[in-house]
Amino acid sequence: MFSTHITARRPVRIAAGLALLLAFPAQAVEYDGNWQFSLNCTAQGAQPAFTDRFTAPIAQNAFSRSRSARTAGGVEDSSRFSGRVAENQMTATLERSRGNERWTIRLAGPATSEGRFDLSGGLFVGERQLRSCQLVAEAQSSAPGSLAATAPTRAAAAAVQQQLTETSAQLATAAGALAMLQASSEARADGLQTDLDLARFEGGAMRNELTQRTAALAAFEARLQAAERATTQAQATLAQATATAATEIGQRDQRLAAATAQRSTLEARATAAEQASAQAQANATQAAAAATTQRSTLEARATAAEQASAQAQASITQLRGTLATAQRELTEARAAQPPR
Repeated sequence: MFSTHITARRPVRIAAGLALLLAFPAQAVEYDGNWQFSLNCTAQGAQPAFTDRFTAPIAQNAFSRSRSARTAGGVEDSSRFSGRVAENQMTATLERSRGNERWTIRLAGPATSEGRFDLSGGLFVGERQLRSCQLVAEAQSSAPGSLAATAPTRAAAAAVQQQLTETSAQLATAAGALAMLQASSEARADGLQTDLDLARFEGGAMRNELTQRTAALAAFEARLQAAERATTQAQATLAQATATAATEIGQRDQRLAAATAQRSTLEARATAAEQASAQAQANATQAAAAATTQRSTLEARATAAEQASAQAQASITQLRGTLATAQRELTEARAAQPPR
């Protein structure tokens, strides 16, 4: 167990040494080398956009570039490009003069990789910005000890360090698992001895239980045979009941056919009765119409007779009045005659 702990410590010490080596390079040369700068500025009014590309070295994280010339008209045209890198940030200034004109391009931006910076800014006259500008700086060749030059070595060392770290973790896990396995083995050995004693004790009980289960199995087989005989008898009874049911179904079908025929006959009779009833209904309707007509005629005759009777009664009344008048006049005439 002691040797296992010693082996687990060795990768940790090696990894710590690699970490110190990775942190050792001086920060002053982390971006040193030859760099290419690409400058782009937007248009301004009638003046078109322009692009400039040049190369300048970076030393101790600082760079500068100056140039001077004269235009075709003899005007002096000079520029000075300078800047530096600090904390993975690059700042750059381009100061330019042409005759009496002065302007400055100021840019700043972060490192996007170990060999590239993306800067943005603008062209200024005094404090007034006239154009927007971008600058891309890309490493063409790297100085020994710079980030770009040591990138493969640092990547390999980081990979080794990661592998050593994983190996250390695996060794520590294996050591812990081995200790747990030893403790588990001892506990399991004690448990196995206890289980063996318990198994010997339980063996007799299991033999007794096996004897009892054998007797119970025999009894179960006897019950199973009895159940099989009962099943055979039930199947015979079921077959007989099936035959009886089939016979009854046949008889029922015959009775159903006879009932269907009788129903058809009764339906025919009912249809005939309905037709006769309809005919009788028509005759009754016709007789009722004739009776209504005859009644109307008799009522008309009765009305005429009543009118004639009324007229005769009036004539009788009138005749009686006339007779009474004549009788009165006769009486008066007889009274007016002298006695004889």
